[in-house]
Amino acid sequence: MNWRLALLLSALLCGATGQVSASDQWRTAHLRGECETALTEARAAADAGSAEALLQLSDWHFFGTCLDKDDIASARFALQAAQGGMARAQTVVGQLYASGLGVERDDAEARRWYLLAADAGDAEAMLLLARHIEADTTNPVAADVALAWANRSAEAGYAPAFVHLAQLYSGGGAQTDYAKAAQWLDRSIESGYKDNGVWVAYSWACLNLGRYDDVLHAVDQVPKEAAEYKAAQINRAHALLLNGQIGNAREVYAANLTMRGEDEFRRILRDDFAELRRSGRAHPAMARIEKLFAIGAAPQ
Repeated sequence: MNWRLALLLSALLCGATGQVSASDQWRTAHLRGECETALTEARAAADAGSAEALLQLSDWHFFGTCLDKDDIASARFALQAAQGGMARAQTVVGQLYASGLGVERDDAEARRWYLLAADAGDAEAMLLLARHIEADTTNPVAADVALAWANRSAEAGYAPAFVHLAQLYSGGGAQTDYAKAAQWLDRSIESGYKDNGVWVAYSWACLNLGRYDDVLHAVDQVPKEAAEYKAAQINRAHALLLNGQIGNAREVYAANLTMRGEDEFRRILRDDFAELRRSGRAHPAMARIEKLFAIGAAPQ
């Protein structure tokens, strides 16, 4: 999802209960054909120093609603709002510098604005900062600092942080902890943040924990037309195999091969079996499946 659209939807959800503010009315003015009134109000508020109004002018320019599409003007208004101390605007400005939309791309500036917003309590900025820090391969403590920021974002209730933490704990590296991954994905699902990728990630965590009924429930949530269907179905096959239903597993593996092609299927199966064995889920039938589908050792 476009990050500015995600931010807009978040703001709309936050305003779904309680009194409707002027900014809520501005955001949806184009849907009601009330742009002229909204523009007059927002411009007057912006002239009076309202950061909310400045950010709204930025949004209108970004989306091309009520104002012409103009990334440079959008960035200018967002920067004014951010300089006024508005944490949400600071998050937006960080994303602008990270992407180079309306401004020259500048990772150092992106990080600076993310840090300002995160320090002010913006949960989305905390997660964006975590991801930014993770990318710094020269810093020996980057992974630990990034994990700390991701945890703060999750503690603030930001559902994408739940998924991010689950990914960190499912990565197969030093931080791998499938119990923690499943716990964070449980939180994500309970919060309503449960797209197809979440269900696939949850099924993989449960596979590595031996929770095969939970795997089957999770993969059942992924529709056949979804891009994630192939991943869901190979996890179904793994669950059937590890639960002793070898004949059923063979059928699902064969169907997965036809969806992926032989080379991709064999690579995925080899990697999945290696991780399942590493996490203590080895099963004698794995060798039979490897022989049946001609899965050799990983190339050196």
